[in-house]
Amino acid sequence: MFALRYVATAIRGVAPRVVLTVDPDRADDVRMLSNPGVAAGVLRQPGDLCVISVERDATVLITTIGEGADHPEAVTLQLDRLDQSAPSAGRSNSRLALAAPQASGGSAASDAGDRVIPLRIAGHVERKGDLFVSGGDWLGDPDSSARIEGFSVQWPRRPANVDLSYGCALLGLGRLPDVVAGEFVGTRMQARAINGVTFKLIGEDADAYALIVEAVFSDGSHFGPALAPVDLKGPTGREHLVGLRLQLSEVKVKAPRSSARVSASTRPEPAPRKPARIFRAPRSSASI
Repeated sequence: MFALRYVATAIRGVAPRVVLTVDPDRADDVRMLSNPGVAAGVLRQPGDLCVISVERDATVLITTIGEGADHPEAVTLQLDRLDQSAPSAGRSNSRLALAAPQASGGSAASDAGDRVIPLRIAGHVERKGDLFVSGGDWLGDPDSSARIEGFSVQWPRRPANVDLSYGCALLGLGRLPDVVAGEFVGTRMQARAINGVTFKLIGEDADAYALIVEAVFSDGSHFGPALAPVDLKGPTGREHLVGLRLQLSEVKVKAPRSSARVSASTRPEPAPRKPARIFRAPRSSASI
C-alpha cells in the first residue's frame, strides 16, 4: 500500500489537478481511494491524498492538468509506502518532484566540498508572493525588510526512520504547532510576521544527519550557521524573519546535537547518498 500526497504547487491561483491512470493491463491489480467527494485517482490541490493498494508490480501514469501545468515546478508529489511487509532496502519514502533539477547555491558545506542532501523550501514572502528555493539558498532577502510569512520544507526521498520537524511563532499570535517535512507553517496573504523559528531532526536515525540553519531578522541579527535543534528569535522577540537558509547532510558517525552555533568546519563529514529521482511536468509515470 502507498500514499501519494499532493505536497505543493508553484502555480498561483487555481492549482493544477493531478490525475492518476493505471496501466489497463494491470487495472484489476490496483485500487485507489482519494479524498471524500473526489473521484478516485484525482488530486485537486496541495494537501490531497490518494491511497493506492496494489497486488503486484504496476505502472501508474501521473498527469497534471490545468493552467500552468507545464511549468517546470508545477507540482510536487510525495509517495510513501504504508505497509510493513516491505524489505528494509525498499522502505524509504519517495518524493516525486515533477520539476527540473535545480543547482544549489554557494553554501558553507558546498564550499567545503561536502555532499549535501537536496531540500526544497517553499515560502510566502511579503510583496513577492510564493517563492521556491533549493537547500543552501536563501528564502527571502537577508538585506531587506520584507517579512517571511510562512514556509514549508520538502525533503525528496526522505528515509523512513527520520523526519524534519519545524515550527514558527507569529507576532501577536505566539507559537504555532510544529509540523513535519512537506507541511506548511505560518500564513499567506495575512500580513503576519514570523518572529521565531524552530528546527530539529526526529526519528530513530536522526543522529545520522546534520541540519544546518541560518536565520536573519529585521534588526539585522544573524543566527547561525547552527546545528539543529535550534530555537531562533530576535533580541527582543518582536523582530520579524527576513532570511532563512537550510542545509542537510548525511554524516558517517552519529554526532551529539546542540543548539550552539557551529561553523562549517566543525560539521561531521557526510556520507555519499544516491541522488533523488526527478521527473519533469506535465506528465510522468511512476512504477509502484
